[in-house]
Amino acid sequence: MIDLIGSRRKLSSKTPHSTSLFRGALDLEISVAGRRFAVIIGVNDPGVDSRLPALRCAEQDARAIRDALCDAETGTFDPSDVMLFADSETTAARIKSALWSLCSKSDSSDSLLVFFAGHTLMPSWSHGTDVYLVTPELDASVLSVDPDAGLRMAFLDHDVVQRFPGNTMLILDCCRAGNLATTRSIDVIGVGERLEPRHAVLAACARDGVAREDPATGHGVLTGHVLHALAGRAADSRGYVTFEAMSSHVSEQGLDPTPRVLLQSQGTTVLTRPGPEVSGARRHVPPPAPKPPAPVETVGLGNPLDRHAAEIARLTAHLSRKAREVPPSGVRASSTGSSTGTSRVEYLRAAVEADAVGYLNYEAGKFTAMDATAAFDMNDALPLLQTTGQGQPPFPLDPRWFGHVARGDGRQMLCVPLDRSEGKASLCAVVNPPTWLVDLGQPGAKILATLWRADFAKAPVEAEIQVLSGLRAAFGRLPREMFERCLDLYRQVLNSFHIVFQPVIRIGESPNQVGVHGYEALARRSPEDQSAPLAMLQVAETWGDHFVVERDKIILEKALSAYARAHADGPWDLPKPLSINVSVRSLLNDSYVEALREAISRFHFNAGDITLEISEQDAIGPRAGEHWRDAPHAFFHKRLVEITGDVGVAFAVDDFGAGHASVSRVAELPLTHIKVDRAILHHRQALEELRLVVDVARDPMTRGQTQAARTVIVEGVDDQTPLTLRQIYRQGIRHIQGHITGERGAPDLRRLRAQVREDLATRVRGDDEDRTAGLALGDPDGGVTPLRRGA
Repeated sequence: MIDLIGSRRKLSSKTPHSTSLFRGALDLEISVAGRRFAVIIGVNDPGVDSRLPALRCAEQDARAIRDALCDAETGTFDPSDVMLFADSETTAARIKSALWSLCSKSDSSDSLLVFFAGHTLMPSWSHGTDVYLVTPELDASVLSVDPDAGLRMAFLDHDVVQRFPGNTMLILDCCRAGNLATTRSIDVIGVGERLEPRHAVLAACARDGVAREDPATGHGVLTGHVLHALAGRAADSRGYVTFEAMSSHVSEQGLDPTPRVLLQSQGTTVLTRPGPEVSGARRHVPPPAPKPPAPVETVGLGNPLDRHAAEIARLTAHLSRKAREVPPSGVRASSTGSSTGTSRVEYLRAAVEADAVGYLNYEAGKFTAMDATAAFDMNDALPLLQTTGQGQPPFPLDPRWFGHVARGDGRQMLCVPLDRSEGKASLCAVVNPPTWLVDLGQPGAKILATLWRADFAKAPVEAEIQVLSGLRAAFGRLPREMFERCLDLYRQVLNSFHIVFQPVIRIGESPNQVGVHGYEALARRSPEDQSAPLAMLQVAETWGDHFVVERDKIILEKALSAYARAHADGPWDLPKPLSINVSVRSLLNDSYVEALREAISRFHFNAGDITLEISEQDAIGPRAGEHWRDAPHAFFHKRLVEITGDVGVAFAVDDFGAGHASVSRVAELPLTHIKVDRAILHHRQALEELRLVVDVARDPMTRGQTQAARTVIVEGVDDQTPLTLRQIYRQGIRHIQGHITGERGAPDLRRLRAQVREDLATRVRGDDEDRTAGLALGDPDGGVTPLRRGA
């Protein structure tokens, strides 16, 4: 628990008992964090023309409470923050004005204590729904016409307790006090920006109970015990008396009527500090040890797919098992077959244990079997396909159609859409499917459609990921076991990838100026594969931040590990700079930053040699439900500066000119590199766009913010690029990456061959711009090898 003790200002020369304290917060101009405010009310007067007797102790109770809270030695309240209403000038309007002022000018770190001693009134016309705290000017006869002419308990509830931004504490020594010691009327959702109640109540009696005065003590019964508690009988081992301890002490005294206590405040508020050593009548009696909390059972909310989880797991298991089986003899292959040569329709029929499966095309009002198992009879299937209602479009062409089951003549057929374009569609028809597959409903249809495009035989793990991801994309949140299953499979696939290093080449007019500047780490399914597994890398976006961060951490670990091995066997004494792709969401995640720091240290790299390329596919902005303190780019700028200061890595924007890699992103983020997307080189205004990039790259240096311009790297330069290397070089760009370098991505590191360096220097000089690329465009044997980059 947090003790909200705060500090007290030095008391002024004026006596703290002066009734001038009333002015208090009526004229507050500013909010001071952590302040304690109190509104103390004591009214002996029964109101205008009242039949109630005048009280003797209420005003004295209010002064005594004020004195205890503001005591120069033991109190924790500043007298200037305490308002006393305990004389004939007290009115409901002045009390409400003071409370309204405090509610509007306080903040969440402040606390408010309200004390009331006096009569209450429940008008007959309210039928027991409205209770008034009696003030001297209260005229009960006008309340039926003007209900707000008095101080209602409802006002304390709705306009004070629920509006005050910090903790509120109420002590009510009056009849019917229990009306506020309940959560019945607390509108938690409507408390400004608060999502939880923050109030506590100590009431003298129940909702319909009465409160009494004690002539022997000169106080109300409740107030007398409250004063004893504040004086030290409720002090803890440090000598502090909190509202909670005070309330517990009073409730344990066996009072009649029994006080009511409601504690929903956040933290504890210290009211007095009588000290750890008190004696005599003020001796501290420790409260009894609290009872252990009752056991709490938490049950998570159900997911609509929970009841299908077992069947979905069963289906994917069947598909995976069948994919690994040797095709039975006599089973034909087809154009829609899998990589094993087995007909996909036969593979699907065996996996779901149906009678027959057909791959059908619908066009011009006719169904045609493109492929089917041996037992599929189109003539028998047609009656089950004619299910379109009068005036409705044929179901295969209806964009709202998600699949159906047709039944007739003792047979049933499950129809699932596969593809749809203008005027035609393809679908899968499963004859007499098992009951569990039909019971899956739309999720089952989505699975069948997804696995039709997947290849379980070639890559069963990736195919299962595609199936689960298809469900995620179609239905949103999945049961937890499916989420964890897909995450585990995704880790397996990511860890099976290989890392290759594509060189970033420094260009110049002399061969001596041409060479390897650094590398970009790229994920591939095999070291020979020059295409990125983009579909599998992008699966993470379907599942959200957890998958995205996990993907980036695995790629980071594999990249640094592979680079450490490659450098140990490479030609350079010191590591060349290395860039690694990363998503915006990972950079916002502390676990990724910690993994980055730990991996750089473990593999003994200089953090300044590592550049994180921010994906052009990611928008910079808060997710739904998030709140960023600043504008998106300003917030992300601060985050990158924080990571740079903490870890020491550099940042680049990837594929400038594509996706979200805009001019504003380049201009507003603390980047050291700008990588230009190859598409810009094919624009009609390509030279003007490159000049803009170079100007933006130099801008921080021009304005004195950095000592050097940001490095510009042009990606995808090849023999099809309209711009020549000479034109690119003349824009002030000194680094390229792509096909024209003749260097494919590889798991090892090597220097540029002399012939390649000579060729690139010749192109930069423009000596022979019309000749073909020669060896610089292919491998050492002269074959052309297109280089594609990705993650």
